[in-house]
Amino acid sequence: MDRLKICAWNIEHADKLWKAASTPPVDRKIEARLDAIAEEIAHIDADVLFVSEGPGSEAAAQGFFARVAPAYRLVTRNATDWRDYQVRGTQWLWFLVRNTETLTGELQHIDRWRTLTESASEGDHRGGEWEVSYPVATPDFQSLSFKVPGRHSHYRHPQVLQLNVDGTHLELIGCHLKSKINKVRVPGDPYAPDYFDRNPALVADVIQSRIKLTTECSDIRHYIHARFTEDPEAPIIVLGDLNDGPGKERIEKRFLYHDLVSSLQGDVFLARQFLNHALFDFPQEARWSYHLQGGDKLDPRRDPRILLDHIMFTQSLSGGGDTGTGSAWRARAGGGQVEHDVHHRVASGRPKYAQTSDHRPVSMVFDRRR
Repeated sequence: MDRLKICAWNIEHADKLWKAASTPPVDRKIEARLDAIAEEIAHIDADVLFVSEGPGSEAAAQGFFARVAPAYRLVTRNATDWRDYQVRGTQWLWFLVRNTETLTGELQHIDRWRTLTESASEGDHRGGEWEVSYPVATPDFQSLSFKVPGRHSHYRHPQVLQLNVDGTHLELIGCHLKSKINKVRVPGDPYAPDYFDRNPALVADVIQSRIKLTTECSDIRHYIHARFTEDPEAPIIVLGDLNDGPGKERIEKRFLYHDLVSSLQGDVFLARQFLNHALFDFPQEARWSYHLQGGDKLDPRRDPRILLDHIMFTQSLSGGGDTGTGSAWRARAGGGQVEHDVHHRVASGRPKYAQTSDHRPVSMVFDRRR
């Protein structure tokens, strides 16, 4: 096997879709959407597919993917309890590998992740939790106080696939990080000079979400750092819905002065651990995976086409030529893309109810070094 294609796709409300498909009589609209998803997966033609927002149990996932991805094997833990995955709610994370003898994989136990992150954080992250401080609104919603300390953990814990490709090894960290959705709705002109001064509850809401999201990113960085103390050439790929695009949004510019993807990529001075982005050389105008319907209420001038879905990889998978050190696999120049063409072809002949997802798939091609 000389070429490996990896894809990350958020399939909108797959759990809800499969529940409807499993309750007879099944509406033709449900069947039409399942057919569309199956066609999009087939056209993407990935060797490894990571799905976020997938069905919320092993049994549901087995049924769903047998219907929409019959050419793939679902990688499971053979578990009946959500605690084995540490994913709460109904938006679970799943890896599928092409049904061929050259590809095998297993999911890493959550305890292994926690052991490594506890070590790398010097005990600050313990048992899958960590302390975090953030502002909260006072009961009268007129001012802010600080919650010190609060606690946070992954609502959807990253899943790690230990992938074997023809005797070579890759480690894939599949993610669906916390959303930055705002629960506090405030009318008025969001660009008014005193807008944030007048709305402390909104300020607390948007900052709290972003701080928690950033700490999830920090937990992933702890894991990567710990892996590099064991293997300085660790071939790690981070992929999935990170709920953040490169660059600073209005809230980041006003309150936090950083963006999540840059934080997750790491410190360039620890170059082997730095994460290269699959879309680095993909055309900028097409570098988006989600269209925010209705626009950003806090920043209406912002382009509603945003990049929420990402694939990044460590230095051992980049450069070095065909005979370079590091992984047996090398990221192909120009090999990363948002699958706009496939998504468009599948959507073009179908009505709105049969559209596959509100996210576009993102993929990356790796070539075997000679």
